[in-house]
Amino acid sequence: MAIKILESKKLRWINIDRIDEEALEFLKQNFHFHHLDLEDIQSESQTPKIDTYKDYLFLVFQFPHWQGDTKRVISLELDIFVGNDFLITIQHNSTKQMKNFFYRCMRNRSIKREWMSNGSGYLLYKLTESLFHNSRPILHNIGKQISQLETDIFENKPDTHVVKQLATHRRNILGFRRIIDPQRYLLSHLSHIRKPFLDETLSLYFDDVNDYLSKLWSVITNYKDTVDGLHVTVESLLTRRTNNVISALTVISVALLPLTLLAGIYGMNIPLPFANHPLLVWGMFGTLATGIILIIFIMKRKQLL
Repeated sequence: MAIKILESKKLRWINIDRIDEEALEFLKQNFHFHHLDLEDIQSESQTPKIDTYKDYLFLVFQFPHWQGDTKRVISLELDIFVGNDFLITIQHNSTKQMKNFFYRCMRNRSIKREWMSNGSGYLLYKLTESLFHNSRPILHNIGKQISQLETDIFENKPDTHVVKQLATHRRNILGFRRIIDPQRYLLSHLSHIRKPFLDETLSLYFDDVNDYLSKLWSVITNYKDTVDGLHVTVESLLTRRTNNVISALTVISVALLPLTLLAGIYGMNIPLPFANHPLLVWGMFGTLATGIILIIFIMKRKQLL
């Protein structure tokens, strides 16, 4: 069943795992939400926002989620209706974090009493706090991988695998930033809204969540700077390796030019000096080759190559 209801004396928490005809019909029959909000919950990838009405708020949150099979940070959307005596959470993708939070409240009486006896605003705070705190392990995992990648870059020669890893981390960091940034403004706005279920005492709680997001933002910004620095380092190392290869090929080409010229001259069908003395011709080739090797050796000693 897509709809699960948890009730206390003053509050109902309705959790909807997925949007289908049954869920839509339930919302239409039991609540008087604006039709635009009902249209919004049927489509994914909504922009995080708060719509304020006389009797309720409609919120769209996005939370970072680690997708293990693709090794990507993706956003999970959570639509919320909150009023004086109800909280409705609507998931577009059922997640373990949300499921654990709901069943923890349902099965533990003391937690249920604490979270639901203080009104829908306080339950909304506990929900957002828990879901955003669950994103910290994702950030910690990214940090560990970046540290390992940094070690690999400076201890070994970077290859295509390292370059691909670096690109993956850059994508995840940018994705994490893109998810977190709008939530900071959303929570800041939420802390200044005054409703019967959102009084001034709750402002401190939402400000605390906003401060936590600011800390995550600082950490992910540091990771971004680190990855950008590693990207420049890898580019420099690869450029140097390419230059070394080009230099080696250039030296080989230039070294062979005199020998090629001499071979071309003596390959022509015209009378040439010493043409009838093969040993002298081979001696010229040997002398020229020795001179070239000596010049390369001297330039190598002087670190000109």
